[in-house]
Amino acid sequence: MEQSLLFLAVALPISLAAVVFSANYFVRGAVSIAHTLDLPEFVVGSVIVALGTSAPEMAINISAALEGAGDIVISNIVGSNIVNVALGIGIAALIIPFDRARKEYTRTLFVGLLGTIALLANTWIANYMPGVAHFSTSFGIALMLAFTFFMYSSIKAATGDEDEEHEGDLSLPIAILVIVLGAASMAFFSDYAVQMAVQMSHHLGIPEAVIGATVIAAGGSLPEVSSCIAAARLRRPNLILGNIAGSQIFNILGILGLSGLIRPFDYSTVLAVDVVILIAITLIVLGSILYAPLRRFMGPILVLSYVAYACYLIASSI
Repeated sequence: MEQSLLFLAVALPISLAAVVFSANYFVRGAVSIAHTLDLPEFVVGSVIVALGTSAPEMAINISAALEGAGDIVISNIVGSNIVNVALGIGIAALIIPFDRARKEYTRTLFVGLLGTIALLANTWIANYMPGVAHFSTSFGIALMLAFTFFMYSSIKAATGDEDEEHEGDLSLPIAILVIVLGAASMAFFSDYAVQMAVQMSHHLGIPEAVIGATVIAAGGSLPEVSSCIAAARLRRPNLILGNIAGSQIFNILGILGLSGLIRPFDYSTVLAVDVVILIAITLIVLGSILYAPLRRFMGPILVLSYVAYACYLIASSI
């Protein structure tokens, strides 16, 4: 149902505020669980926070896979990961410094990078006609096996030794409830915000191609970006890196793998450009983590990278 422009102008900022509000409680619950169970914040961020904030992407991809909409399956995941890395880590890096990095971060980001490279290779190799690539069931199984092995080995190898102290203030049952409600609330309000943005764009005469390339891609990642901002305000760089690195692996290996298991699909090889961009910004983060002189520039570079990507999407859709 189309709403009036006045209603949309009021509903959109309220929805965005609700996402941020939900993210604050979601992160608070995650920190409390880490404190109560003596878990490393990296594990909490890469498992609980990452899985919870990736709910919108999973819902979209399952529906798209069932309908055989391959371009949506790939662009949703790749676009969301670009937004997550460029804006999630980028904006957080403008708020707090990432002055220390544990091996878990580089390992997780590197695995996500390998998954993205595998997707790029599939796009180039699995062509049965010009401009079209095929995502097979066997490739989906391979991604799912890699995802399962990585998550198992990460949790098994994790220890309670962290670089920073936890400051959980919620009991375990309350923290779990806060996380569940926070994830559900983020998913609901981020989806509602996207719908409102789309309708507002229609009212203003903006092409749908531009809407899908910018508003919807960024809107689907509102939970991840909001969680990163909330974690930055709490000065929890471990949760930020764990959230984004975990989401990247969950999206590329887990959700894409599941999509291929649901139904093999075809997708446009033009999306290889987006995959290459995702590889590039992931390398920027890895380089910033490994080389201290680059860290102070990580935030501005990542944010500007997303601005450049958004400009590319708009130019290519006109």
